[in-house]
Amino acid sequence: MKPFIYISFFTVFIFLSCNKPQIGKTKVVGVAIPWSDSSSIHPKNIAFRNLIEKYNKKGLPGISLLVTDKNGTWVGATGKADLTNNIDFVPGTVSKVASITKLFIGTLVFKLMEDSVTTGIGYKDINTKISKWLPSGVINKLPNGNLVTLGQCMNHETGIPDVIEEDPFYLAVLNNPNKKWRAEELLEFIYNKTPLFKPSDTAIYSNTNTILVTMVIEAATGKNHADLLKQYVLNPLNLANTFYQPHDKLPNSVAQGYFDLYNNNTIINVSNLVTGSGNGYGGIYSNLFDLQKFLNALLVQRTFLKPSSMAIMETYGKSDDPNQYGYGIMKKFISRGINAGYGHSGRDLGYTANMFYFTNKKVSHIFFINYGTDADSGLKQVFKDFQEELLNLTLN
Repeated sequence: MKPFIYISFFTVFIFLSCNKPQIGKTKVVGVAIPWSDSSSIHPKNIAFRNLIEKYNKKGLPGISLLVTDKNGTWVGATGKADLTNNIDFVPGTVSKVASITKLFIGTLVFKLMEDSVTTGIGYKDINTKISKWLPSGVINKLPNGNLVTLGQCMNHETGIPDVIEEDPFYLAVLNNPNKKWRAEELLEFIYNKTPLFKPSDTAIYSNTNTILVTMVIEAATGKNHADLLKQYVLNPLNLANTFYQPHDKLPNSVAQGYFDLYNNNTIINVSNLVTGSGNGYGGIYSNLFDLQKFLNALLVQRTFLKPSSMAIMETYGKSDDPNQYGYGIMKKFISRGINAGYGHSGRDLGYTANMFYFTNKKVSHIFFINYGTDADSGLKQVFKDFQEELLNLTLN
C-alpha cells in the first residue's frame, strides 16, 4: 500500500470528528481460545513467546500468532488492542485481515463455479472477458477494459493500475475517512489511465483487479457479493468471529489500527481512515481461530473446494517478486524455493496480517499486528525482521 499524503494533524482531526466512525472504541478483549491449549508444552514455546515480546517492545502495538507444526499448535499474543483504553491484544482479538480478503473472494468465485447451475458462473468463465458482464460505461473507460478476463483479474495479469497507488484516492480518504465506497466510485480514480502492460505479459499486484471480480460476481448472479460470501464461505465454515466491513457491524472487541502517519516516530490511531473496505480487496476482520479454520479447510485438509477447483486456483502464473499468483491465491517467499508459503498476506494503513501454509514443511503461520507495515515508517523494517525471524524459527 502506498504511503499516505502527509497533511496536518489538525486537518485530519477535523475530518475524523465530523464523520461517524465505523470502528468504535475497543471495550472488551477477544474470545477465549476455543480448545484445550497446549502451547506451554510446545518445544518452541519459549522461542515463540520471546519472539512476539521482542517485537512488541520494539514498537509493534499488538501481535497475535498461531503456528501449527509437527508438534501441535502454538498460540499466543502480546501488547494492546487499544492503547488508549488499555485493552490487551489476546489470541482471540478480532483484527483486520486486509488483503487476505482477496483469498476469501477467490474461494467464493470457485464455490460459485461449483454451483454453476444456480449461479450461472462456470469454470469456462475463468477465460471469459469481463466485458461480458460489466457495462460499456465502465469497460470503455477502464485501462485494458475490453481485453481482460475474469481469470486475469484473479491472478493480477491485467495491467490495470492499482487504485491504492493513486494520490487523489488517498486525499479523498482523508477528506471523507469513514466513507462507504462503492466499486464504481473507486474505479473513477483509474479511469482512462495508461495500462501498465498488455494482459498476461507479466503480473503486477493491483487491488483494482479484485474490485472487478466482485463486480462480475454481482452482475452474473444479481446478488450482493457480501451476502454470497456468507452463504458460500463464512457460514459453511462457521466463521462466527469473521466480519466484512462495512457490510457487517463490527464487535466492540475489534483491535484499533495504528500508524506513524506523519513520519515523526509517533503512532496514531488510523482505524477510521477507511481505504475502500468492502469491495473485495479488503475489509474482512477476523481472528486467529477463524483464519485457522479457513486455512485448514482450504489448503491443509483441502476439503472445502473440489479438486477441479483447486487445480485451477493453484495454477501459478507470472511472478511479481517476491510473490507469484494463482487464481485468487498468493504464493509468497518464493526465494525460499520449495519452502514458499501458500495463502495470502494482508496490509492496510493500520493493520498487518499473514496466513500461509508451507506445504513442504507442513507448517502453518497466521498472525495479526495492529500496525500498518507496508508504507514507509520507522517500524517497517522492524516488521520485516519479525517476519524473517518467524520464518527462520519455524522453517529452517
